[in-house]
Amino acid sequence: MKVLMKHFENPKEPEELLKNMRISAEFDMRPRGHFLYYGKDFIDYKLISPYDKDRNEFLRILSNFMTTVLEDDCPPSWKKCKRPFWEELIFTHFPHVMRITPDQKQVETFLSQLRMFVQWLDKRVGTTWFAIVDKYSKEAISDLKVCEQVLNTIFLRDFPQLHQKGFSPEHQIEITNQSFKQCTKRWDSLFEVTSIIDQITVLKEFNTNITYYVKGMPTHIIVPELIMSGIIGRKSGTLLWEWFQTEGIYPQKRRKYLKLNS
Repeated sequence: MKVLMKHFENPKEPEELLKNMRISAEFDMRPRGHFLYYGKDFIDYKLISPYDKDRNEFLRILSNFMTTVLEDDCPPSWKKCKRPFWEELIFTHFPHVMRITPDQKQVETFLSQLRMFVQWLDKRVGTTWFAIVDKYSKEAISDLKVCEQVLNTIFLRDFPQLHQKGFSPEHQIEITNQSFKQCTKRWDSLFEVTSIIDQITVLKEFNTNITYYVKGMPTHIIVPELIMSGIIGRKSGTLLWEWFQTEGIYPQKRRKYLKLNS
């Protein structure tokens, strides 16, 4: 990990940095972002509409991608970004940080916000990324909406009162944990949906290619080639597995980046 140092040219710079840190805290940007090229862009973009919740959420996702996921491998400038940068952001990172929402409109909102930001960025720094991002967004929207629907459906299956005021998950988590403790076999991994047989979801584990037959999944919306990250368990004397914890639901295009990162 790189250690970043900042040399202040005048006494006003520390004060400006503290002000910017307070602003960036609203979208959870790590301090390292202030010493790299994109930090000022994120802050200036936020200040155009400082109270826009959708913009704030978009910047939270984008800054997390830049400062946490890419970290020391972050491109040195917007002009040095390449197509895979935007592709990975849309198809891999966004579904990983997707939130559970009552209206299930996060995909549409994120892609809309991304297009607006890139359009603004092209004018600000002279890049020409909008056409590429717009193309990827149109390619991704239907697959990402499936991911969002599956993610929300599974969470609402496990926590049916999730969106009700005053909801506390502790009781339901304890029930799930008690059921999980009865499993004699457990597996935490990344799976690909290969088929649906009646009410059974057939999964193939990425590393071993072993097939698992999982019951209790929302088979009416799950589609082949969907990538699912989570924990399954099987109780003694049973043939079918159960899905106990969801870490992420991804489109097939994420497979490309799994290979790159392996």
